Amino acid sequence: MSDLEKLQNITHHYRQSLAAYEARTGHKPQSVDTVGSGEEKEKFARMDADMTAVELRAQNAALEARLSKIEKTPKFSARVPGARADRVESSDDYTNRYMSALLSGDQRELRAVTALANDSAGAGIPTDMERRIVERMYQNSVMRQLGVVNQVDSKRTITLESGLPTTTKTAESAADPGTGTAATLSFPTFGTQISVAYTKYVTPVKMSQEFLEDAIGSGGIGSGMDYVARKCAQSMALKHDEQFTMGDGSGDPQGVALKALITATTNIGNVGTVAAITADNLIDTYHLVPVPYRSSPKFSWLLSDAVLKTARKLKTTNGDFIFSPNNTGAGQMTVGLPATIYGVPYALSQWLPTDTNALGSGASGILANTDVLAVIGDFSYFEIFDRTGITSLIDPYSAALNGQTTLYMYSRTDSRVMLNEAFATISA
Repeated sequence: MSDLEKLQNITHHYRQSLAAYEARTGHKPQSVDTVGSGEEKEKFARMDADMTAVELRAQNAALEARLSKIEKTPKFSARVPGARADRVESSDDYTNRYMSALLSGDQRELRAVTALANDSAGAGIPTDMERRIVERMYQNSVMRQLGVVNQVDSKRTITLESGLPTTTKTAESAADPGTGTAATLSFPTFGTQISVAYTKYVTPVKMSQEFLEDAIGSGGIGSGMDYVARKCAQSMALKHDEQFTMGDGSGDPQGVALKALITATTNIGNVGTVAAITADNLIDTYHLVPVPYRSSPKFSWLLSDAVLKTARKLKTTNGDFIFSPNNTGAGQMTVGLPATIYGVPYALSQWLPTDTNALGSGASGILANTDVLAVIGDFSYFEIFDRTGITSLIDPYSAALNGQTTLYMYSRTDSRVMLNEAFATISA
């Protein structure tokens, strides 16, 4: 029995006991602490202690999950995870040449940094700047925090297991041969291949000569370039998250809200808005996900803010809010567990459609079929593949008439749902 179920069970008995006390004595339930018998006082004190203990366990579990998430945040000694620390972009000489090229537009420096990087896609940005971008990108990306992020240096084809080996009962010893059956020899089957094919994104930044001089100063990466890195990271994270959520997997990363991909769904019909979602829809969708995946620490909802607002407004026939983190009444969808729906944590996405009137054009014009309003599942089966290294192109000419330099930053990434059955959706 989960902590949530235990808490609901205790609360139910608590209410029954209070009703029995009121019927027997004619006193209000609140008077039990002053005029109740010693046995009744002890009984209610014990139930209060049990409820407090369950709530504390739930809060501790939430805190441990949060600490675990923080510990898994990428850490950087010299470069992004999985990359070598001896890359030329990590050297002071490369950083100085790169900043000099950005500041002066000198062709010799531009050629030097490109040759040193030895990358046909362009010059890699200095390690310290890339570290800032990757850290900020992780912090600003909902999908990177939900899913599993991999740093890879080439295209990959991943073979997935589609069948498990067979387990049979067998005899404990030779003296007791009748307790089992002969072992069945079998092998895991691998029937599905997923290809990682990166999508390339460009983030252009136009900077004035005065800004560059103030930002770079004596040649280091100062607060001005930190500001540029931060804003580029936010822009990259928003665009990547859009595609990680709604991408069709054909020329785009494969989004987790792709209706054709996840077949387990609760369909609310063409009703116009998410306000038609009911508590039954949320509960039904939760139970569409097979039990083994519901115990994962990455089991979560992905909702639009409109769906969350609808869930919070759901009420019982008595007018009580069903979704109420601070309400300890029986029958609540969350009891003492903040930021959950039906006991499951949620994350908010700005890219999921908010009403069915927008369907057909997509949340931002990516797809023609975007009627997935909410996703629930084990997001350890949603993987993101970042191509190691962010490259750049320095253009000192296009805006030179206005005394400006344009910096183009290129990132490459892909995403895949590795196991469809680990997810379910609410669709319209």
